[in-house]
Amino acid sequence: MGNTNLSTYMAVKRQLLEIFRTERFPGNKLPSEEKLAQRLGISLVTLREGMLMLALEGYITKRHGVGNFVHPSVLDPTNHLDLGFSFADGFRQSGREPGIKTLYLGIEPARGELARRLDIPEGENLQRNEMLYTADGAPGVFTVSRLPFRLIRRPFRPEEHNWYVHESIWDHCGIRLAHSINDYRALAAGETAAEYLKVPVGTPLLYCEQLFYDQEDRPVLLNIHHFHPQNYGMRTIQNWDVGPGR
Repeated sequence: MGNTNLSTYMAVKRQLLEIFRTERFPGNKLPSEEKLAQRLGISLVTLREGMLMLALEGYITKRHGVGNFVHPSVLDPTNHLDLGFSFADGFRQSGREPGIKTLYLGIEPARGELARRLDIPEGENLQRNEMLYTADGAPGVFTVSRLPFRLIRRPFRPEEHNWYVHESIWDHCGIRLAHSINDYRALAAGETAAEYLKVPVGTPLLYCEQLFYDQEDRPVLLNIHHFHPQNYGMRTIQNWDVGPGR
């Protein structure tokens, strides 16, 4: 995104989407980029980077020589996975108050598949963190995080609640994340997930294994998420405004 960092982009994105949701535009045509930049108090370069990303994500269409047009049909914020980078964003967008509970911080050896996926020797120590993300106090997501212990520069503490994983890994490890590969599938709740999510053992859950890579394309963090079947949902946009006939 050029020189705009992720936190700046997310702030600009949230501000723009709030404007798009709460105001009406004749023919869905947006004000000029110059006017939007002035309104938000940001540079035109930063505004254009944000608008370009919103176009790629399907929220707006950029028509060369005509202007930018918003798509009101995609602005419903309820459980919109791609409106934020944390569970807090999703909960707030659906009108619920987010919360975090630290369930466990500890060390465990890397065995089998864990060692292979994180590309570390068998038996090397891992930092294991278990968190429960809540919405209005009700369980929403149970997460188990693992990363090589040798990467940690500053220890994790139970009272520290950082919603954004890229900020947490930079803060504790001095590592900048580049991307994650997210594998979603259905899973029956085991005893631990059932206990924390307050559902019967065997309840069908949406489950995600999220493997993060750094800027040198090295795996550094594996998150495993168990989603409560009623308290967390997902909605995404698939942008078809590409290719021939655009």
